[in-house]
This record gives sequence, C-alpha cells and structure tokens, in this order.
Amino acid sequence: MFESHQLLYLLAPAAVALLCYYLHRRGQWRKRRHIQSNIEQLTLLRALIAGFQRHRGLSNGLLCGDANLSNDLATARQGLDQHIASAQKLTGTHRDAWQGVIDHWSRMREGRNSDPANNLAQHHLIIRNSIFLMEDIAGEIDLSEGRAELNYLPCIWQHVMQAAEWTGQARALGTGIAAAGHSSAEQRVRLRFLYQKIQLLAGTAFSTLQRHVAEHPQSDAFQLTQREQVVRGFLLCIEQDLLGQERPAIASKVYFQNATRAIDELLALVDTALSQLQNQSRAT
Repeated sequence: MFESHQLLYLLAPAAVALLCYYLHRRGQWRKRRHIQSNIEQLTLLRALIAGFQRHRGLSNGLLCGDANLSNDLATARQGLDQHIASAQKLTGTHRDAWQGVIDHWSRMREGRNSDPANNLAQHHLIIRNSIFLMEDIAGEIDLSEGRAELNYLPCIWQHVMQAAEWTGQARALGTGIAAAGHSSAEQRVRLRFLYQKIQLLAGTAFSTLQRHVAEHPQSDAFQLTQREQVVRGFLLCIEQDLLGQERPAIASKVYFQNATRAIDELLALVDTALSQLQNQSRAT
C-alpha cells in the first residue's frame, strides 16, 4: 500500500504536467481555428462588399437611363447570390450581424426599387453594415499574433476599406450623372465631397503603407506606386469629366470602368493583407 501511494505521489506531477500540456495545446488549437474562421469571414466580406458596390453603380446607371448596363447588373447579382449562399452556412459569434446582411440583400436583389435616391441609400446602408462587420471581425482577436510585419492591418480595415467605399459611392453617383447626361448643383456638391474623402483616405492609406514597407522591406507586396497612380487617375477623371461641366460627355460605362479600376486597386491591398494572413495561419 505504501508503495502504491509512493508511486501515485511520483506520478501526480507528470499527470498534472500532461494535463497542462493538453489544455495548452487545445487552447492553441481553438485560437488557431478562431483566427482561421475570422480570416475566412473577412475574405467573404471583401468579396461581398465589392459585389454590393458594383451592383450599386450598375443599378444606379440603369435607373438613370443607361439600358446597356442591364446584362452587367444581372451578372453582378448572380455573383452576389453565390457569396450570400456561402454566408448562409456560417456559424459563430457574428451570426446575427451576418443574418442582417443576408436579409437585407434578399430584399434588395429583386430590383423593384425604381427610385435612384432610395436605391443608392439602400446600397450605402448594406455596404456600411458590411464594413462595420468587417471591422468587428478583424478586431475580435489579434490576427497578427503580435508580428511587427503585420502591424499595418488596422490601416487596411479602416483607411483602405473606407477609401474603397467612398470610391464606390463616387462610381455610383457619377455613373448615374453620366447616364443622365447632366448633373444638378446638389449632385456636384456631393461628388466634390466624395472626391475629397477619397483623396484624404487613400492618401493616408498609401502614406501609412509606404512607411510600413520602408520599415519592413520583406513585406513589399503592395505595388503601391502603381495602385496610387490609378486612384489619382480616377480622381482626375472626376475633376475633369464630371465636376468641370454640367453636361458631361463621358459615357457612363467608361466612367464606371475608370472607377472600377481604382476600386480594384484599393481592394487589391486588402487581398494582399488577407493573403499574408492566410500564409501566416498555415505556417503556424
């Protein structure tokens, strides 16, 4: 009996150590799965937001008189339906917020809204809520896991995504103006406001990322010079083709494509960040 007690006494520390190791490993696995889930949700939101923005611009152009945008709008709607189907399979702490986005899209997708102003307002709302959801998911857990080479991430979720959204709003409004062939003073005031927001937020984002790349040359995957030039080119398009005249001559599809290139370059920064996060997640 004494020997049994002695053996248990000797084995107890090993059992405790083994239990602690097991709990530690389980905690690490749960954290890793949490991070992976959030990265997957952010990737889906990036696709959804881009789709909502494209749908907004095309639907506004169509409502303002350009019937040539009808096929592109149908294609955009199909792509969004696919992303929404993926969102419907999600579970977790953000399920209620996701359900709000899903329900809102189910009401919008029918395309029964014939009022351009209300159509824009509904798109602005669903995109704003999607961006808020993105910020919540990105901030729920430290996705960088303390790595200095990923300390630029807050700039992506805030400045870059907001710059892309203001650019998306400028695309939608400007496409409608170009489709109608004229603009009101109120529309030009709004477009000037959007122009200034893009200029400010994109400028802040590019400056922040340029500093980051200078400090961490190994993370130079952003192609900042090229992307900044495209955004500046779109700002010049707004200035010259829409703000400079009451009756713009630019075709709505041409303006839409110019804006889309700028949005794509901004969202490519988000893609780079998501790719780096995914690579880090796989490596650990």
